[in-house]
Amino acid sequence: MHEVIIDTERCKKDGLCAMICPGAVIQQDEKVTVPKISNEHMERCIACGQCVAICRHGAISHSEFPPTTIRAIPFEQMPTSKHVMVLLKSRRSIRAFRDRPLAKDVIETIIDGARSAPSGHNSQSTEFLVVQDRAVLNKVSATVIEYLKFEIKRFSNPLFRTLALLADRDSAESGLHEIPGFKRKILMFEAGADPILNGAPALLAFHAHRTVGFGDVNAQLALQNASLVAHALGIGHFYTGWVLSPCRAPMARKWNRRIPNLLGIPPDNNLYGALALGYPIPKFKNMIERKPPQISWV
Repeated sequence: MHEVIIDTERCKKDGLCAMICPGAVIQQDEKVTVPKISNEHMERCIACGQCVAICRHGAISHSEFPPTTIRAIPFEQMPTSKHVMVLLKSRRSIRAFRDRPLAKDVIETIIDGARSAPSGHNSQSTEFLVVQDRAVLNKVSATVIEYLKFEIKRFSNPLFRTLALLADRDSAESGLHEIPGFKRKILMFEAGADPILNGAPALLAFHAHRTVGFGDVNAQLALQNASLVAHALGIGHFYTGWVLSPCRAPMARKWNRRIPNLLGIPPDNNLYGALALGYPIPKFKNMIERKPPQISWV
């Protein structure tokens, strides 16, 4: 169990820690009094660090956050909203990479940004796996191509097609709609191209234990953080949906673990996302507006 201590000498009794504690572990019975730690609610502490981060006087000690893990926010370095919008709107998927390995510290910086993403119940469940071995990367692309051939074959079977439509018509029709695209990918691959990873020198996989609640959502949040950090560093990248497709294939359990096993992801973990990374060849000069947002006000 975590340990939280309030230094009564340093405490200014503003009650901010009690106000923002999501588990009501810290409570202030009356205004302008030293808050108290509720032993009854202590098991609710999820070590989110809110109390330590909000206290301006260093009056709170938390067993999960020794002094070396706490730093003042450099507000003078905060980007303006305009700067953030430029970052968001200028980010584009890059699928043309230089034949040059990514530096380890660059990948670590991207992961450092990814691990700062929020997560359900502060589980911080997302784990990261970096693949730079060209033989493994080539095998990933080849495995996805084999999976696409498998899908074409089984959808060409009238019995399977009928059963799939009866089980989930929308998903089955979506799969049938994708078949021409599958065939194009296969032809490109057999002609010597890599339509899956596009020759990216690195693959960053996001995975988590299969029992973690919102583990998939947590991984996507981490992936988005990673994408923005990569863009800020000038690293080209794209979301590798094709790599995830065998993992999510319905009624194809033998395929669901093929990519995770190839990458070395633990058997109890699910692969929830992946980014192909590399130094980009093109550099975009223009930002293009998205469609107007569809907004409902209640």
